[in-house]
Amino acid sequence: MRTESTSRQPRYAILARRAGVGKFLAALVLASASPAAAEQTRSLAISLGVFNVSKDETSLEGGVEYRIPTGGWGLTAVGGLSGTEEGSIYVLAGLRREFRLGEGWWVTPAFGIALYEDGGGKDLGGPVEFRSAIEVAYEWPKRYRLALVFYHLSNAGLDEQNPGSNSLVLTYSFPL
Repeated sequence: MRTESTSRQPRYAILARRAGVGKFLAALVLASASPAAAEQTRSLAISLGVFNVSKDETSLEGGVEYRIPTGGWGLTAVGGLSGTEEGSIYVLAGLRREFRLGEGWWVTPAFGIALYEDGGGKDLGGPVEFRSAIEVAYEWPKRYRLALVFYHLSNAGLDEQNPGSNSLVLTYSFPL
């Protein structure tokens, strides 16, 4: 049964309150974007940014990803290697899905599983970590892209300790 206060509110406002504003905005962006229509190609991405960006103990991070279109549902398989200046390193395997936002602009959610070694850097609780990411990119002709990527790396509670880490990286990708 609807109350007087909720019956006058637009449905999206009610959903935003229930699901949380962040989740709602992400869903709205993805729903309004169109799937990648262009032919997907293999590519290499090189990144540089800040590991543990939302905490006091940040460090420089660099990485490389090899991206291979799967041919199904517009997904791209990803294999990568990233490390920090303090010796943390992880190997990643995952999937990503591109959505066109407008002329030259793309948004790409991604998810992966990583094997992590803290080296002299941040202890994330265990070797198995999960990475969820969102990328906003601008693409030039011939599929060269510059992107800003935000991602979260954590063990999702598999281990007793689960501090997680957020990274913000700039990525340049080019077709192979």
